[in-house]
Amino acid sequence: MKLDLSEIARSPGMHATQEVDEPCPEDLGLACASPVSGKVEISNTASLLLVEGEIATEVKLECSRCLTDFALPVETTIQEQFRLVKVGDAASVLPMDEEDASTEVIDNNVLNVGELIRQSLLLVLPIQPLCRPDCQGLCPTCGENLNVRKCACPPAEPESPFKALAGLLKEVESDTEA
Repeated sequence: MKLDLSEIARSPGMHATQEVDEPCPEDLGLACASPVSGKVEISNTASLLLVEGEIATEVKLECSRCLTDFALPVETTIQEQFRLVKVGDAASVLPMDEEDASTEVIDNNVLNVGELIRQSLLLVLPIQPLCRPDCQGLCPTCGENLNVRKCACPPAEPESPFKALAGLLKEVESDTEA
């Protein structure tokens, strides 16, 4: 979704609201269970163009413990500022600093709302998604999903840093008995 900001850039004090109902951004690297919805408000403060909004969707993720797929509801806010540079009757919308000039958010007074949505969603996604907070994960021996049922594997012995010493103690004890 792209918005032409030429008119609002020329009119200080102007506000505009745009409803968002878009499919999931293709370059997000994820699939959405529902379209991205919400609204974006654009305001001209004479020196800045403010873009604020709230969006929501459901993202399909894989649990990092049990590897099952689940849908995670995601809500985030968009808050961006752009400089307004006026030349005569025309106004140009530019990124706040030169480092942001390489991004694809704004180009020739056209705002790429899809890119803003993509960036906002990526920032709120968990690094290690969990299907539920008390996820049991997989059995390390047989791979059974412990959320579904318990497996018959014996409990794993905890690793001890003194395990090698215990083996030496058994050798010493067997040598003294002999």
